[in-house]
Amino acid sequence: MKFEGLPALPEKEVAEGKESLELSPELENQEKPKPSEVFTERGSVYRYLPDGRTQRFQTATGKLHEAQDTLTFIPPYDSIKEQALRLYPSVFRGVESTAQYEQLLLEYAQLENRTIRVMDQGSIELATNAEIEAAERAFLAFIDRDNSGNGFTLPVSKEPKLGYLTFDTKKYKGEDGKTYRERHIGNRVIDIKYSQE
Repeated sequence: MKFEGLPALPEKEVAEGKESLELSPELENQEKPKPSEVFTERGSVYRYLPDGRTQRFQTATGKLHEAQDTLTFIPPYDSIKEQALRLYPSVFRGVESTAQYEQLLLEYAQLENRTIRVMDQGSIELATNAEIEAAERAFLAFIDRDNSGNGFTLPVSKEPKLGYLTFDTKKYKGEDGKTYRERHIGNRVIDIKYSQE
């Protein structure tokens, strides 16, 4: 599904000759084995399933969540702060710490009038991990339905990175028969296990 009226993707600024919000080149396109498990600082374990989805186990509660459709990784604030302030000053003005950055992101995951979509560079929604893997780049579009000026887009990693926050989504049918999307911003990645293929 293509979304119109989203916050400008960094690629648009690149095409117009402007500086864009980018991940460090050394973090992009590294050839690595496939991850099998990702561990976060608060004890969650994400396992990559054979069908391409992931599943989160919360060690603290002993809860195994239903499988997620997508899993991406949000860069730490210190790696994007200067560019974010320059590209989205009305959103990031006053955000001075990692805690404030994470609170801003959580508002888009939790408040009813806000949402987050995983997108490719052409503003096409990526609904599965297979679609994310096939995309050249992945972004999160943070959307404020009440005020489009509060929207912004961040590049995310398709692969787990130490220090990055997890972001997972799952579509499900509600009791009313409508399709909904669960969005979850997790904690920082502290360890990654890779498959032995």
